[in-house]
Amino acid sequence: MFSRCRKPDESADKKNQRQMGSLENAYMKGSQKFPGAAKICEVLHLEGPYISRETLSRAIGKLQQRYPTLRSRLQRNPRKEHSYFLEEDNTLELKIIEIPRKRCDHQTFWKQEWRNREKATTPIGEGLAEFWLLQVYSG
Repeated sequence: MFSRCRKPDESADKKNQRQMGSLENAYMKGSQKFPGAAKICEVLHLEGPYISRETLSRAIGKLQQRYPTLRSRLQRNPRKEHSYFLEEDNTLELKIIEIPRKRCDHQTFWKQEWRNREKATTPIGEGLAEFWLLQVYSG
């Protein structure tokens, strides 16, 4: 489906780079101009024991092995204004943010955090995803 949005990689300098198509570039331009308008949030509620940052990091690493977009950085194309490319980097570590919450906040806390953070722009040169680890603190 997305192959219609892309041009062949004629302007990619390296084998690990993929030039974004015109529709993808328009999407990125819009998300830079109107922060938060193009963000996606996925919430996964897990019941059970405490999840360590290291455990989550290992799970994310497995996802990155399977999905190239999760191991890619967004870069500007220096040859063309408002043009971007994805650069695969097998050493990329996606951001994990640990945010403590109260036990009674499990249904609503993430919504407030999303409202506080959704307007942040997509950082050029960093990974395209970040993970929030919302766990009950003992307090």
